[in-house]
Amino acid sequence: MKKVILIIATVAFTLCNVHATTEKKTVSPLNEVEKINTADIVVIYDWSVKTNKGYYSGTSPSAVNAASMIRLASSGEVILEKKIESYHMLKTDVVNNNKRIFFWEVTSTNGYAKGFSTSESDAQKTMKLIASGEIITSKIIISGINK
Repeated sequence: MKKVILIIATVAFTLCNVHATTEKKTVSPLNEVEKINTADIVVIYDWSVKTNKGYYSGTSPSAVNAASMIRLASSGEVILEKKIESYHMLKTDVVNNNKRIFFWEVTSTNGYAKGFSTSESDAQKTMKLIASGEIITSKIIISGINK
């Protein structure tokens, strides 16, 4: 009985010593904290136009480009309604439309803003950066499609 207890204790101490002296490194990208600042945020413009012949919409990098796209799409047609809305996004997410799964809106003492983010935490961080004041109301809408 003494030998069994001694063997078990020896094995346990050996395992503890092996793990105590081995440096553990985690290489998981989930452990990396991504810092976001205002330089990482861009404004994109979603545009839509309803004409007597149909409905057209798209996304543009500037308001001037959005107005130009509306003119091109509705050329030769009667414009019934047109709309250009600005959205704030991270620069890294602008090129990948499949990542637009979190739509957010925030109203603060400084104004109103809305945008898209790839995660809820990014949406929260971006809202805080954009608001840069006391947040009055905010909401995050999660898309049902995540590819």
